[in-house]
Amino acid sequence: MHKELYANGVNFVQAGRKRAAHNQMAVVERNGDVAPLIHDVMHEIDRQPDHVHVLSSEMFFRTSLADAFAKQFSEEFKHRIRIVAYLRRQDKFLEAMFKQALKNGRFRGTPQQYWTRRDNAVHYSEVLDAYSELFGKDSMIVRPFERSAFPDGDIVKDFAGHIGVDTQVTGMPDTPPSNLTLSYEVSHLLGVLNRTTDINTRYLIREISRHNTRGAVRSSDCYVTSERREIMQSCEEDNSYVRKTYCSDLSELFDMSDLTGENDDHPASESERLERLQQATYAVLRAIGKTHKTRVR
Repeated sequence: MHKELYANGVNFVQAGRKRAAHNQMAVVERNGDVAPLIHDVMHEIDRQPDHVHVLSSEMFFRTSLADAFAKQFSEEFKHRIRIVAYLRRQDKFLEAMFKQALKNGRFRGTPQQYWTRRDNAVHYSEVLDAYSELFGKDSMIVRPFERSAFPDGDIVKDFAGHIGVDTQVTGMPDTPPSNLTLSYEVSHLLGVLNRTTDINTRYLIREISRHNTRGAVRSSDCYVTSERREIMQSCEEDNSYVRKTYCSDLSELFDMSDLTGENDDHPASESERLERLQQATYAVLRAIGKTHKTRVR
């Protein structure tokens, strides 16, 4: 697909990218000197002045990255840059990040403990304002991550529209979402494996997602409705500022119709929790059997 994009004037920048995202740049910035990598990006862009150049990473959403880019990009580069940011509703963001940390074995606590630990990360204005101050407000394109608002529910088509690219011309395929949300129980078991074995859980995740094993994919299973309301209430003032400042065309930043008073808490029963654990255990063990061979040490 990258070749088709390039043939139609879009370069998915190779410098600083491994596989599908430029996470390497964020990792290097956090642990060392990112300047050489940014200079590589600039050189690649300079070699192809007639193309639209795309860098993409969820990990770019940090004030330190905004500072690093601003320091290394020339003034001429800054005037050409457009920053497209998709914001996930904070309760959904916390759940996604909790499950990510859980399955990687980096966090062992409860969703509620994770919420307390990452409470400062759910106020988006600080990072947006940093990019806006350094690159100019006119460079900012801020949209909620709501599939219902995307053309055909496709974020790729939405992004292409913002950078002036015709999705039909560039040959972007119509594919179902591949980044499925694994259940709390599956995420927990993967975390245990990461901490206690040498099993490569990336292969397990791919197999579970490919097979879509019954009960292995589930969202909204970390926080009950009242907790989600509380999370969103804590972000209300910041979200109002973000909407007015960066996307005033929207009547509200996020759709929160599922958090109305009519939707009460419905925690899983003991039998439901047992069934979910059984489904998760089967999904993980099946994936191990499909991707690994046993070896006695």
